[in-house]
Amino acid sequence: MTHQDSKPLTGTPALAQDLTRPEEIRRAAGLTAEEMAALLGMGDYGYSAWERGARTPGGPALKLLALIATDPIKMIAALRKA
Repeated sequence: MTHQDSKPLTGTPALAQDLTRPEEIRRAAGLTAEEMAALLGMGDYGYSAWERGARTPGGPALKLLALIATDPIKMIAALRKA
């Protein structure tokens, strides 16, 4: 865990009907949870909260996940260059 991970969670609380599936998107892209968190510019703890269902991604993160799901190879390459 990094220092960033020790901060309290912020963001949108998880909803019962969560339509996003960060873990499925990550696994389909062939990434570890740590790699996905880094790719999205967030800490491991915050990202793992999405996978555990404690929080849901919103705003720009939700868009990035949708883009990664659509074309993982192209989007991962673009995000790694950024």
